[in-house]
Amino acid sequence: MRDEDFLRTKVPMTKSEVRSISLDKLQLHGKTSFLDIGSGTGSVSLQAALEFPELQVTAIEKNDDAIAIMHDNMVHFKTKNIQLLQGEAPADIPEQQYDAIFVGGSGANLTAIIDFAVAHLVDGGALVLNFILQENAYEAFEHLRSADVDELEMVETRIAKWHALGHGHFFKPQNPTLIVSAIRKVR
Repeated sequence: MRDEDFLRTKVPMTKSEVRSISLDKLQLHGKTSFLDIGSGTGSVSLQAALEFPELQVTAIEKNDDAIAIMHDNMVHFKTKNIQLLQGEAPADIPEQQYDAIFVGGSGANLTAIIDFAVAHLVDGGALVLNFILQENAYEAFEHLRSADVDELEMVETRIAKWHALGHGHFFKPQNPTLIVSAIRKVR
């Protein structure tokens, strides 16, 4: 989906190219339950819900402005398979197993969220976390090294888009994004 399709405010949004990589790593085809932690504008939840209508999406966000714009986007896209919750992660996340979990924002609860995610993923379930701060990505990667996961990896994306400037053009860069992903070990 194009970024321009979403209703926007100053609330952070996972951009199209990063969203594509993250959704690919979540391996949602044939899955039924997906959790989006720190959902922001809802771009990841919304694209997942629209591309996989059989998927039940649970999105949690603590910020009032983010809840408002995500709700507006849910109405805009007429999604019926998203449960939007306002609360703090991981304390306010429903206790159930999930096929895939995405972490777009963690506040100051990163390791607690990772522990919750690994404990609540089904065997073989995918965990994907996005970061712009290298320290947070490194903390997540190191914490996951001792977790019950396989296929742990971190990739960096650097996206720049072509823009006109006067009589010429240039590539306007977005923030580099670090994507950490892992698969819950089969017990």
